[in-house]
This record gives sequence, C-alpha cells and structure tokens, in this order.
Amino acid sequence: MGFRLLLGVAWLCAVLPAGLVAQDLSGNFVTECRDRYFWMSTNGKFAGGNFRFDVIDRSGVYPLNDSYAAACGFTYSFNLPGDLIFRASFLACHVESVNDVSYALQYRFVRLDSLGRETVYPFSLSCSTESPWNPREVVCEENYMEVSVRKNVPVIAQEGLAKEDWEAALSIAQEAVMSVWQVVFHQTGMPPKTMNAADARTEGYFINSTTSRVLFRSPYGMAKSEVVMVAGIPVEAIRATVFYKQRWMLLLVDTSAACAKNPSVFDGTYLSWVTPRLLSPLVLHPTKFVDKQIKMGVEGRPLDEITATSRGYQLLVNSTAVKISIPFGAVGGYRKSHVIDNKYNQMYAIDLFLEHQWADDLWEVTQHRSFKPARSPYLPETPYVVNNTIPSEKGFTVTLGNFKPDVELKNLTINGVPLTLPEAQNRGVKISEVQHPNGTKDFVLKVPFNNPLVSAEYIGALIRRYTLNINYTLNIVPQNEPYFHPAAIVCDVKDVNLPDVKSFCTNRSVVFEVTPGNMDSSWELCIGSRPLPYTIAEPKITIELPLFSIGYIYEDISLRGLTVRVELNMRNVKTLQVEKQFVQRCPIPTRELLVCFPNGVVTVVAVTMEPIPVVEPSKTTLLDKTCKPKEFDSTRALFTFTVNTCGTRSKIVGNYLIYENEVVYTRALFPPNAPVITRDSEYRLTIRCRYPLNDTVKLLAERKAVPAPYSKKSLGSLEFYPYSSEQRGPKARDVLNLKARLARDVTFSQFYREFPVSKSGLEPLFLEVVLLHHQNLADHLILRDCWATETPELDATPQWDLVTDGCLVSGDSYKTRFHPVSASALTKSPHHLKRLEVQAQSVANHALWQQMYFHCLAVVCASEKAGVCNETCIAGDKRSARSVELADSVKGYISAGPVQIVPEGEVASVQAAGATPPLVPYIPVLGVAVGVLLLAVVVFAAKAMRCWVSV
Repeated sequence: MGFRLLLGVAWLCAVLPAGLVAQDLSGNFVTECRDRYFWMSTNGKFAGGNFRFDVIDRSGVYPLNDSYAAACGFTYSFNLPGDLIFRASFLACHVESVNDVSYALQYRFVRLDSLGRETVYPFSLSCSTESPWNPREVVCEENYMEVSVRKNVPVIAQEGLAKEDWEAALSIAQEAVMSVWQVVFHQTGMPPKTMNAADARTEGYFINSTTSRVLFRSPYGMAKSEVVMVAGIPVEAIRATVFYKQRWMLLLVDTSAACAKNPSVFDGTYLSWVTPRLLSPLVLHPTKFVDKQIKMGVEGRPLDEITATSRGYQLLVNSTAVKISIPFGAVGGYRKSHVIDNKYNQMYAIDLFLEHQWADDLWEVTQHRSFKPARSPYLPETPYVVNNTIPSEKGFTVTLGNFKPDVELKNLTINGVPLTLPEAQNRGVKISEVQHPNGTKDFVLKVPFNNPLVSAEYIGALIRRYTLNINYTLNIVPQNEPYFHPAAIVCDVKDVNLPDVKSFCTNRSVVFEVTPGNMDSSWELCIGSRPLPYTIAEPKITIELPLFSIGYIYEDISLRGLTVRVELNMRNVKTLQVEKQFVQRCPIPTRELLVCFPNGVVTVVAVTMEPIPVVEPSKTTLLDKTCKPKEFDSTRALFTFTVNTCGTRSKIVGNYLIYENEVVYTRALFPPNAPVITRDSEYRLTIRCRYPLNDTVKLLAERKAVPAPYSKKSLGSLEFYPYSSEQRGPKARDVLNLKARLARDVTFSQFYREFPVSKSGLEPLFLEVVLLHHQNLADHLILRDCWATETPELDATPQWDLVTDGCLVSGDSYKTRFHPVSASALTKSPHHLKRLEVQAQSVANHALWQQMYFHCLAVVCASEKAGVCNETCIAGDKRSARSVELADSVKGYISAGPVQIVPEGEVASVQAAGATPPLVPYIPVLGVAVGVLLLAVVVFAAKAMRCWVSV
C-alpha cells in the first residue's frame, strides 16, 4: 500500500509492497521500494546546492559523506535532468532486517539555506524483497561493490577457491580466535592479509552477517583491490574470504567481487557499454559456466524484451562479452543542452542496468547486477526553423525546434525591435510551446502580416513581400547559458491594391481625385518627377493644378488651341520607380498666350484686332524682321522662337534672367522714299520671360574631334546629353571654372564689358582665358583647341581653326599668335592665364569678317607633368604622344563674343537697326529644368570628355 510523508513535523511510517510510489504532501519527494534497495528522488532545484542525508537507527544519527556512504551501501547523485537520486541497499548499515524478507530504514533529508539554517524532512521506509535471495548476489553500484552469500552452504571445499587462496585462508582460520568475524584479503604477488570486522570497518570495508547471509562491501579504488584485464576489458576485483570460527565449526565464505570499470563508448549513433561475460575471479572453471538469464534495463530496473526492442535497445551476447547499445536520444535516457561558441549542443545520458544470472560447478546461482551511468560527448545540433506560413491565413507561422526540456525561450527581437515575451504577446505575437512524445519541444510563433512589427515591401506586379527577421534568445537551465538563433522568413503575397485615380478638366485647372489603396505609405505622388507634399489618405484626396502651373506638358500650340498633358505618377518611395502613371489631357482654347518653355523656346499668340484700323497679323514680326508668324488668321499671329534669336534682348534683374522681344507691325508709308502718310495703326506687343538664376542643371557634352589641324573650315560638332552622377569620375576636380574676355589692346589691361563689339577689318583681336578658383598654384592652363564661328553655338558650322592641339593655326586671311604672360600685381599666377591674338589679313569677300564668336577648349596640366605643360606646341609626329599624356587632364569649354567686323572707317553702332541684339559676354547654355535658363560656362569632366554645368 502507498504512504505519504508529513515533512518536518512528525514520522509517518508505512510498510510498502515493492514497486509502489509514495509522495510527500507537497510533492517534492518520490519514494519507491525496489528489488534489493530503497529509492528516493527529489527535484534538484528543491534540493539546492547545500544538503545532506542523515541515517538514523536506535543508536543515533549518522550523517552521510561520500566515503561513509560508499562503505555502508548508500548512493546519491544527480541525474542528467537535475533530479537528486538516493539509493540504499537492503543490506546497508543501519537498516533493520526481519528474516531477510522485510527491511526498514529511517533517514532524513536536510536542506541548508545561505545562513546555514536547516530544514529537515524525515523519512521512515519499510520494504520487502520482490524475489527470494540467490545463493550469491554481487552488486556493482556507482560507488561500491557488494557481495552477499547465503550462510547455509557447505564449508568451502578445496576446489571452491584457487588453491593458494584456500590454503592461505584455511591455515589462518585454524589459528584465529573464536567467535569473531574476520576477513582474509588475497592479492597477486602479496601475502594474505587478515583483519577482523572492526579493523576492516576502520579501513573502509564492511562485513556483516544477517539471519541467512554473509555480507562484504568495498568502495572502489581500495588498497586491497586490483584491476585485471578480462577479455580486454578492465575489471576491478577484490578477492576476500570471510570466516567465522567456533569450537565445533569453521565457516569460510568466498566473498570475492568483480565489476567492469570501462566507460561507455559513443560511435555517433549508439551509446554502448561492454562487460565481460565471465568475470574473474567469480568464475573459476569456464567450462562449467552456464548462463541462466541476462536482462538489461534502465534506472535500476530490468525491462522485458518487447519494451527494450521497441525503444531500439540492443543486448548482444557472445562467448566473451555482453554489450548493451542504446540509440542516441532513445526513450529512457535524457538529453542535456549546452552552448559552445553560440552553437547548440546536446549530450545524451542513460542510467544502464544489467542483471546477469549464471550457474557453475561451485554455485547453484550467482546473480550479478551492474548500475552503469552512460554519457555521450556533446554533439553540435542545428535547430530547425520551419516556415509553416499559409498566405491565405494572412500571417506568419514559424516553428523553431527541436529542443530539450532544459531549454526555455527568454525573449525575441523582431525586425530589430527587442521584446520580452509579455511585450511580444501584448503587441500581437502569439507564442506557444509544442511538446513531443520523445520529450523534446518546439516554439511556435504566429505574427499577422498587418502587425506593425512585420516589414512589408512592394516588389511589383501587385505583390507585397512580408519579411520577418527574428532573433531568438534562449536559455539553458539550470546553468543559465544564453543561446541566440536567427531566422529570416519571407513571404510574397499578391494582395496589393493600388490607389485609384479619376481625373477631369475644368476651365481653369486639371483635377485628380485619388482613392487610397492598401499600401499607401509606400507611394509618393508626383507631378512629372516633382513630388507633391501630400500623402494618400482616407477617404480620398483631391489635387487640382491651375492652368499653366509647373508640371504642364504642352503637346501642341496652335491657333486652334492649346493641348496640355499632366502626368500624375505614383512612385515607390524606396526605389523611386514609377509604379503607375495617370495621364490627363485637356484642350484649352487660346486667345492671347505666352509660354516660356524651360528649354528657352518661347511661344506667343498675339491678338491684333484692338487697334483701329485693324492690324493685319500676317504682316507682324519680331524685332528681327526675318522672324515672321508661324501661323496667323484674321485676328491673331503665333510666333515660336528661341531666346537667343529674333533680336531677343536679355538682362539680369535681381535673381532672374529676363529675356524680352516685341511683336511689331511695320507700317506702310507713302511715298516710300519720303514717307509722309500712312493708314496703318501703330502696334507693339512686348514679350517678357523670366528664368531663375539660382537653379542648377547638369549637362554632359562631347565635342567631336576637328578633322584637320590646319584646315580653314573644319566642321566640328558638340553634343549634349543628360547628366548622371554615376558618369562622373572619382576625381574631386572634375570641373573647370574659366573666364574668357576680349581685351581692348595688346596690354590686356582693359576689357570690353558690352557686346557686341564693333571692330575695324584689320584691327587685331585679343582674347584672354583665365583659370578661376584653381586648386594648385603649380597647375598650368593650356589652350588645346580654339576656333571661331558665326553663331554662338559651340558646334556651329562653318568653323575656323585658330589653335589645334596647342599649335597655332593661320589661314590665308588671318594670323594667330600667343602672347607671353609675366607675373605682375594683376597676374600673380601667369601659368593660369593664356592670351591669344587674331590678326585679319584681308576682309574681302570673307564671311568670317562680318560677325564671329570665339570658342576654346582649355586643359589644366597637373604640376607633375610640368615638362609637357611647358611645351606649347609639339611637332606633328610627336603630338599624339603629348595628347595621350594630357588625356586624363581636366578640360573645359569657354566662349566669348560676338564681335562685328566692319570695313575700315565704318565702325557700326551696337544699337544699329538690324544688328544682333546684345548678349552677355558668355554664351548661354539652355537648361532642362522647368523655368530655368542658365547663363554659365560649359565645363568638362576629366577623362571622358564629359561636363556638368553648375550655376
């Protein structure tokens, strides 16, 4: 029957049939009666690190230490899960026996706190044997060997012991005192040693006699023990003869014991232990040896064959050995976790039990029992992460396993957010443990896709990529070893609804109505490429662009009307890729209209019906009389021109560059030679466009090589490309800041400030090019190529070469030469300055000498190439080598003009009728951004002949 223990209060005793389990009221202890020994277990956390066992009998209380426990038949140790296991032999010290059938033990478990205070848990156990005692029983416990022999056997015959052991023991027994238990120890190569029971007890051995049995017990590693090799296996043996002499009787009992001492072995799959089948000195005549029964078990209990086989256990017996093999992780054992260099490792342990019964010519039955803890080494094991996510469930399901019971989940980091388990659950993360029949467990995480902790990214084709980056923090108990395991889970789901846009035209604007989708934070709205300061919100947003706002694209302008287009782009905020575009076109009727395009093109519709009499639109022009209407009807005229043509004037006012032109009507006068009368109205309409100066636009330019260095009309060209920052080289000095100006005379002390400049036909022209904001005083400026054109464009045709590859070029009608530059107060760095003179030789019938612009390609030569830099011109056969050396130099373009050449004595006024309108001293380069026209120097990147323009 079962029993309960009232701990720390009183004794409550009960007699337990073998195999029943009793627990204390609080459930901290479990006790059992097992065949041949008492058994108790308690949780290691409850036991703590400071405890002891006290054994009690009628004579007093005896605290157990390691040596006393081994000598008296007690064993206590922690198993792999951390439970404290206590075993006491039925034949142990202080155990009361009744006819060798029932046994009683009183003991107490004492727990000590940090201050040394004791909490006492008393126990009184009574147990009975499950089966009768065998003639000889040998026990190999973890800390001792024990042999008990039935007393009612004949006196040991001579053939019962080795001959020398018998003769020695018999002679000693015959001379011994009577009525005293004594023992004779036999060791190879040494004389026998005799002790009485008291002396043996002092040496650590234990001899006792019960109603029917003689007992001998020895801890391992004692002085009288010896290790012998049996079938290649180390065996610790002790050969002892216990005798008792009375006047009429001499009782000699062979109490030898032998236990295999080899450790278990792990081969990567099985944990095995081997013991000799015939243990010497327990078996003297192998030919007479017969196996009666061999059973294996765990934790001190044998298993039936069916159970052992179902667990994968193997019991192999051959002529010399008995081998037990247990698969790693099999039921009945325990696995222990350990962290090594943040790698999860496991060890497997099992407490093996082997019961071997045999018979020989001397003993009817010998029962040999072995308690053998077996341990594998720590093995690395990578936990698995299983993505059980089902997209239709709209959430992640992630499983992390497989872990042993000693692993606990402490906290999580999800997409960079550290969370304790309560915090994670409060934020919508479901965490659960799943237990498996083999004792392992998994941790399961469930996170909805719409949880703010989940990262969502649009990847196109209406697919949203959900990402869950998890860093698990686990803990190994009880040693509190942290372990970190990362996992990245990605799930692509086609669940994106893009915003819906409706658009329409009004008389004064274009309107877009945007209805939100389900991923609106990923988009930004842009008119063209210009982002709008709006976010998509419920229920919808309305965007209205008044007519002629920035972002209008003018597809067609005619007298029939104006066709405009507005593009609303939905752009990915991360990639800046346009995911969807909404276009609205609107026709706009026109009466009077002025459009200043960002590329410098101006379109104007002039209404001429206001004057009386009415002005004929077909006869209107711009300031340049050659610029006539592109279209006209009875009341309107449409002009389209660029800001550097048709007599357009320019000026800078504040932060703006202003271009002006006029639509004028030339009246018909009579008579033509001496006009005194007209019937036409006066008509003049001023056109004005403003462009901001503080914007920056970048261009790339590449000039095609001039074909022949000495040709008079080489047809070079210049091409512009959109600028990309990836195309720039790694050098910081990718840009030249140059200035070109025309000097009044050879002194280069005074320069023209207003253009055009009017010069007589044979008067020389003086061009100066200056390097501004240089980074190295030792750098040299070289004019690599210079040429003249009739119009401001760098690639205008025809072209006249003035300098080619640093060499002067002179034609039939002009001569060129460089002027040396010496250091002065005005020119502190003369090698940052170049001066060129162009002298006309003849102006007869030559288009060059009407109006011209000067252009130069300048190169900065680094100081380390000073030798090359100082050679202004190199002979033609060596010129290519010098060009290679300068190929990686920084380059830039510069222009000046215009200059008007008139016959000697007829210097024209700059304001004369029909003259080219004034321009600033540098050629304007038209930008590409909305509302921007740049007045700047064209500059080149270093190696690739590419430039970017910055104002």
